[in-house]
This record gives sequence, structure tokens and C-alpha cells, in this order.
Amino acid sequence: MLTAAQVDAFHTRGYVVVREFLSALEIASYTEEAEVLVNHCYEQGDIVSKWGCVVEPFGCGYLDSIPPLARTTQTSYIATRAQITPAPALCTLSKYGLCARQLLESSVVLLNEQYVVKPPRSEAAFDWHQDVLYFKDEQREHRMISVWTPLCDVREENGTVLVDPYPDPTMPGVYTREPEPVVVEMSAGCALFMDGRLRHCSGANTSNVFRTAYMPQFSSGQVSDDNGLTALAVPVNSF
Repeated sequence: MLTAAQVDAFHTRGYVVVREFLSALEIASYTEEAEVLVNHCYEQGDIVSKWGCVVEPFGCGYLDSIPPLARTTQTSYIATRAQITPAPALCTLSKYGLCARQLLESSVVLLNEQYVVKPPRSEAAFDWHQDVLYFKDEQREHRMISVWTPLCDVREENGTVLVDPYPDPTMPGVYTREPEPVVVEMSAGCALFMDGRLRHCSGANTSNVFRTAYMPQFSSGQVSDDNGLTALAVPVNSF
């Protein structure tokens, strides 16, 4: 659970960093899964040019089939994710999900999840953006949260996240000035909770090793279009 001070910081700045969020065992579980999925993706093509550095457990083709209920029910989601590795799914829904409920002050669903992987000495970078803008106007009725969690120590040299705190907490996500970046340096297993309206970016990985982060996203409701769900809508209940 998050402290009152952490919740207040999130609403004031648009983000909060929680140190030592994951245990060593949880870091190892997500790292194992990331390696399995990334190796699969490399068999299909370059992780940067083909996959854009983003590897989704349900979107990378590792699983031959995904039952429709795996996108909308806890039981099927956990069982299907266990075909990759058994531990991460429950942690995503419980530890991450319950914190998302605290910050959104409402019921939430798991909207999406991905590993963001930057190879060594890669020029791959993500420009300034706000996650909510990836959705159409009519899909933004629900608030969302992204939780960027490095699985290794991160700093600016290996492509950590830079955030731009809200200029005015009473107008979250409204920017009328140039970015004023804050470099978020974290050790493995820390968690950066970001409101979907927060402006952020990340630079290149100039180090000699892979830089991998796990990022689940949560929403206060299902996000749909004319064709149905845009991603996931797995409910987060009490555990």
C-alpha cells in the first residue's frame, strides 16, 4: 500500500517513485519472463526496428492462442499468463493493481502491460509524450496510470525516464511551457507511478547491457471502440 504522502505527491506532481517496490524474487520473475519474450521476438526480427522496443505478453505472438476471457477475467488472465511464467500475473493484479486503486480512488482494470527493452548501445528513444494521447478523445473518459518498473538499475546514460511535473496541480496534464525535465534514477524493482496525463520521455541506452523495464497500465474503466476492447479489461479486486 502507498502512504498518504506518496498519494499526495502523485496528485500534486503527476507521478511518484516508490523505492524497493518489488522484492528480489518478484524482480527475478519479471526478468525471467522478459527474457523468454524478448528471445521469442528476436526470432521474428530486430527488437528496435520490428518491435519498437515494446514487447507485450499477449501481443508478441509467443502464445499460440489467447482466450477472449483472458482479457476480461482474473481467472483466465492468470491461467493464460502462467503459460509464459507463473508468478508475474498475480503480482501485477495484486501489488500493482491495488496501488492503482489507491491512486485513482476507484475500481480499476488492467488496461495493458508491456516490457520496454532497449538493447545495448542503441539509439532508440521515446520523445516527450503523454500516454493518454495514444487514445482517441472518446476513449479518454477514464483516468489511467502507467507504472514504469526497471528490472535493472537505471540512470540517464542507459535510458531511464525523464518526467515533467505538472506546472499546476489544479490543471493536471496542461502544459503551456517547454519541458522542465526531472531525471528519474532508480534501482531495480523501484516503481514510477505516472498519471496518464504526465509528460515524460526517455533517451538512448548508451551502456553495454540491455535496459529492460516492465510497465503495466491501469484504467478506471474499460476502454473500447466500435470494434470492442482496445486492449485488456481485467478487473482488479481485493486479494
